[in-house]
Amino acid sequence: MVETNRPLWLAVMLLLGVSMGGRPAAAANFEKESRVTKTPLAVDLATVRQGRILFSHMSVGTDILAGIKRLDAENAGGKSLRLVSLQEAVASGGPVLIDVSGGRNGEPRTKIDFFAATIRGEARLKPNLAFMKLCYVDFNPRTDVDELFNYYRSTVEALKKEHREIRFAHVTVPLMEQPTGLKWRIYRLIGREVWEDAANVKRAQFNQRLQENFGSDPVFDIARVEATAPDGRLTTFEQGGRSYMSLYPGYTEDGGHLNTAGQRAAGTAAIQFLAEGLRGRSTSR
Repeated sequence: MVETNRPLWLAVMLLLGVSMGGRPAAAANFEKESRVTKTPLAVDLATVRQGRILFSHMSVGTDILAGIKRLDAENAGGKSLRLVSLQEAVASGGPVLIDVSGGRNGEPRTKIDFFAATIRGEARLKPNLAFMKLCYVDFNPRTDVDELFNYYRSTVEALKKEHREIRFAHVTVPLMEQPTGLKWRIYRLIGREVWEDAANVKRAQFNQRLQENFGSDPVFDIARVEATAPDGRLTTFEQGGRSYMSLYPGYTEDGGHLNTAGQRAAGTAAIQFLAEGLRGRSTSR
């Protein structure tokens, strides 16, 4: 009797979703899916690891890369991002993040020229995504923002026409911390110029032009990332009746470069920016 009903018994068990081991099949599948579920950061990192990216920078760019590398190591899952020099990139193909530095601090046009020369000078680079970053030290209270931005825009637009196979992206200018000492508070009260405030205004003006003119390209708004505290509040100051962003004090030890917390915030935002740039989205971060 038992033998004759065995096929029926098996069918009932299968319909109830019970495996021969006594565990529901649905539960087994859920456990399997849970093991492979990835966080948004891990998904973005997987995309970035498949791209060929060129990043030309100095100073804070190194801090951004430090944050990316730390997060990549924490989410490796058996794979890691290849960060290589220009020479290594020329010698090898495949997915890499190409780390290049050139030009001189305080002379932003030399950095723009270096970026253009790098793209034009080596056909074997073949990046999918390319971008450069100016530094906070490239701006001071006397910077001619219109002249500098026009030079940047004309250079990038020329590169776009020459290299249609490359997607060009942009990075806003990093900020400096607003000084809060007694001397600077008195200066503000009596209307005297505070160098760091005035320089941050120039950076904001350049960044606004960048966002307005390249809205269809990926734009990494590192300035906003730097100004945003961990609780989401924006670090700002008032000048001339307007509000401007400054570097959140908890992200720096020297007023300009990023500490570990700042590197982590910048790295997280940079990974999302890179992934979206490689996927072909036009978005600002």
